[in-house]
Amino acid sequence: MGLKNMKVSIGLVFAIVAQAFGIIWYVAQLDSTVSSLNTTVYALEEQATNIDIAVLNTDVDNLKEELLDLKRMIEVLAEELKNKEFDSSHLERSIEHLEEVYAKIEDEVDTLEARDLVIENEMRTIMSDHSGFNDILKDMGKGGYGDNRQYGDYK
Repeated sequence: MGLKNMKVSIGLVFAIVAQAFGIIWYVAQLDSTVSSLNTTVYALEEQATNIDIAVLNTDVDNLKEELLDLKRMIEVLAEELKNKEFDSSHLERSIEHLEEVYAKIEDEVDTLEARDLVIENEMRTIMSDHSGFNDILKDMGKGGYGDNRQYGDYK
């Protein structure tokens, strides 16, 4: 029995063509979903980065202000020591205040370092996800799907 003598029903041909169109539709929907997710991830990355930068800038400005306050206090103490007799009670209160401010600054630095670690971890996760998208698209390309976008490969 050769190919010439083979009879195929029109229903079977129609079913195969319908499945082919279904697969094409599914891949197109998948591409649309990946594109939409890529746009969403990019927007979220940008928004999170902008927020983190604004928060870090505010924290840095606060630290600068506190350092200026410390500088002013030191200048006041230096002037008092030049113009007056030495009063240790005022110096002791100033030292206590400086220790409190130092502890506060130290806590803020720890908070900033922790926030930086979280941001770095989030970026690694995002880069890993994009690398995974790239691998999926490459596998789909090997299967005949012609998408040439690249994800991942961040340096």
